[in-house]
Amino acid sequence: AQAAAGSKKPISIFVFPWCGNDILSTMMEEALVIQKVPKESLQIAVALVEVSSLKSRSSVNFLLALAAVVYMAVNVVCYAINYFDPDDPTVAVTSPLTFHLLEFWATFFFNVVEVLALIYSSRTLNKITASPTFLKLIVFLNVASSFIAALLVSINLEKFETVSHELEYANELIMATIDLILLGSLLTRHCQGGRVGIVQVRTTCGVVIAVAIAIIQLFVYNGLTDGEQLAHYFEFTFEVLSAGITFWFTMDSKFLADATMREL
Repeated sequence: AQAAAGSKKPISIFVFPWCGNDILSTMMEEALVIQKVPKESLQIAVALVEVSSLKSRSSVNFLLALAAVVYMAVNVVCYAINYFDPDDPTVAVTSPLTFHLLEFWATFFFNVVEVLALIYSSRTLNKITASPTFLKLIVFLNVASSFIAALLVSINLEKFETVSHELEYANELIMATIDLILLGSLLTRHCQGGRVGIVQVRTTCGVVIAVAIAIIQLFVYNGLTDGEQLAHYFEFTFEVLSAGITFWFTMDSKFLADATMREL
């Protein structure tokens, strides 16, 4: 950037992937006052740094979109395994331990993907949700609870299977909140004017539906005899939808970063 700007002075600019235009503007003001860099040279340097950041953001979002597709495929496979009832050795296609390790660890890694999708989003948290602090809290609870459940299953499936499932199904209430925040952000960005109100109503309805699915899972698992297999069908259906929302969100972020690069 220094060579392209034609400046003999070192230009100290450090930009993280989530830096926005307001942060870049602050950096420019500091460089103009403190480092006494020519304004034209600084503008070129900042533009090059921003293009580099946008390229990284575009690439990372593409990889996250692929990860969401992989998670979707894992849930389809789990759906097929569940059909043959892993707890029935006469028809099972794999052991209960293998099935549950695949189920729980895939969910944990997908929750990490959702966190990265928020960090590398082409939109700031203020544009994604009206309460960034609340979003950070539910993301923390989401990752922590899914990791605890996966770890308990790995240590001893027989002793911790029930409590791990309770934790996982309760965690889906949090997943539903994150997914609908992402979905609401997407729909709002693609709609303008009076349609925004309609989008907000649809998003609220989506939240209610997602919460209902999570509650039904808890009821089926706890209220019915041998309800685990049926609860798994609800779980995998919900998680396929969740992966689809994350895929759409990350690809939208990639396209937005690419469009911004073309404008620069």
